[in-house]
Amino acid sequence: MNLPAEFCVASDIPKSQIIYSPVSGSVSPLSAAPMALMSLGLLGSGVCVQMRGHRLVAPCDGQLIDVCQGAKQWRFKASNGLHIMVHLYLEEDTITNKAKLNYINATRVKQGEEIAYFDLRQFKSTPTAAIIVTNTSASKRIYFCHKQVEANDPLLFVS
Repeated sequence: MNLPAEFCVASDIPKSQIIYSPVSGSVSPLSAAPMALMSLGLLGSGVCVQMRGHRLVAPCDGQLIDVCQGAKQWRFKASNGLHIMVHLYLEEDTITNKAKLNYINATRVKQGEEIAYFDLRQFKSTPTAAIIVTNTSASKRIYFCHKQVEANDPLLFVS
């Protein structure tokens, strides 16, 4: 099991690789994720963002590996080698009919590029996005220093 992401003051963050926020909203530890598999850190370390914006943007330069689970999960491979999973927790089984998807699978992306657009008013509840680094070693630490983020703000720092 990976160590949980730690909240810290921005000036205390060691030199690190940066993952940018794919969505806008309020940030909380991954332990707040509604799914036990994620909240226990079994898939990796990261954070949750209670969405308040309508866009999902690429969290890194690299490749969108795939979109699955009815367009509720996106997996990226960053140019720096990190693997990032973005999972939206919603009451709906699928959101493909409620989202405008700009990319599907195996596509090169630039950090900040819009991947999908959602009209949050169409959902039964506000989505929670889990942003997880899935391939960190036990010696890697992940930090976050914001309580609120806009899409494309620095979110996770891997050192």
